[in-house]
Amino acid sequence: LTLIFYIFIVLSNKESQSNKKLKPYKQKLSVKFLRITWFFVWCLLFRFTPPPFFNFWRVFLLKLFGANIQWSSKIYPSVKIFEPWNLKIGKNSLIGSNVDCYNYDKIVIGENATISQNVFLCTASRNYKSKNFNIITESISIENKVWIAANCFVAPGVILKKGSVLLAGSNLYQNTRENFIYMGSPAKIKKKRKNK
Repeated sequence: LTLIFYIFIVLSNKESQSNKKLKPYKQKLSVKFLRITWFFVWCLLFRFTPPPFFNFWRVFLLKLFGANIQWSSKIYPSVKIFEPWNLKIGKNSLIGSNVDCYNYDKIVIGENATISQNVFLCTASRNYKSKNFNIITESISIENKVWIAANCFVAPGVILKKGSVLLAGSNLYQNTRENFIYMGSPAKIKKKRKNK
């Protein structure tokens, strides 16, 4: 039985690896201007709002800069969002304190998802084969009822399937399977969730 379970884990991890290749990022002057404007708005009007209050105001500011967010979602004031127009969040989802959404590319978060404190969602990297280490990007997708625990890293191009869990301090470089728990660096399947 142990051997069968081990084979299943190995095959699962191979199947769930992301096949996406990161694409080159083209910088536009208009986007750079928007990013600078957003930075000042975040500094002056967003990050100093009290965490239990003004959630409506924070969501409003993000929507003003093109984010697609449901009003029922909760966003902590210390959350860093690189490009709000590349962010989509479904109903009743939570982004905790000090989460870093480094979204050169799209970050899509489903409904009833929880992103705990100090998580780094990274959609960009550098092409080490290029002379100037050009920026390359790929989107991150976090489906419904996913929980990413504190201090995790999620790499570009990763899809976290419905109901999956990434335990604290893990680094995820591959797609997850639905309703499985992942742990470690690099993160691997720990066990299947038993939903009650």
